[in-house]
Formats: sequence, structure tokens, C-alpha cells
Amino acid sequence: MPALRLPDISAWRSTLAPRRLLKFASVGLAATILYALCAGLFASAGSRYLSPALASVAAYAIAAIFSYLGHKFFTFMSAGSHQFEAPRFAVLTGFGLAAAYLLPMVLVGQFGLPVAIPILLTCILIPVVNFVVLDRWIFSGRSAAGLDR
Repeated sequence: MPALRLPDISAWRSTLAPRRLLKFASVGLAATILYALCAGLFASAGSRYLSPALASVAAYAIAAIFSYLGHKFFTFMSAGSHQFEAPRFAVLTGFGLAAAYLLPMVLVGQFGLPVAIPILLTCILIPVVNFVVLDRWIFSGRSAAGLDR
């Protein structure tokens, strides 16, 4: 009778290593705070020039640059080339920008909700999606030194 084989969960162990989650959370929290502060500032200070949706997009772009560098060099300690990883990060950021643009446009513009609601939703939804995509697609070729055991 063949031996019973357990599923290989070693890849998920390294993904969910407490140190990696803590690093991701710290970079993500800093980027999220940067986004929220910039979005709030741009929406209030530049309200004559920027709609809530454009203020959110501008803030998201600033936070995205910080996020890419933080996750590449701190969270995942990736030795991959910028030529490979940056375009993939740009695709992920594009989806995040779409959410950061559409949420205020719909929730503020169509439903009249306060601008804080779409900002809060962006701050919650984007990090959850980002962790999985960053680990599995963008920084999947990280160096052995970057792997948490």
C-alpha cells in the first residue's frame, strides 16, 4: 500500500511567517497612513482644483512609490531586477489606482457619502489583495536571504 502523502504547505509557511507579516504590515501601514494623509490634505486644501477622486489618485501614487521600495528592500528583500518587478508592481498599482479612483467617484459623487468612507475602504481592501499578489507574483523570485524560515 502506498504511503499517504500530506500536502506540501512549505510555500505557505514562508508566506505566513510572522516576521514577513510584521514587515508587510509595517510598510503597508506607513504607506496607508501616507495615502490617507495625502488624500485628506489634497481633498481639503485643493478642493477647488482637485476632485475627491483625483486627490485620492494623487495620494495613492505617492504612497505606491514608497510601498514598492519598502516591500522590495524590507519586506521581501528581493534581489530581483527592477526591470522585472517594477512593471508587475505597476500592474498591481494600476488596479489599486482604479479602486482609489472609482470608490470616491461612486461613493462621494453618486451617493453623497463623506470622502472619509472611500478613503477608509481603500485603506482596508488594497493591503489584503497586495500581500498575496506581492508574495506570489511580484517578489516571488526573492533571494534566499529574504525568506523567513
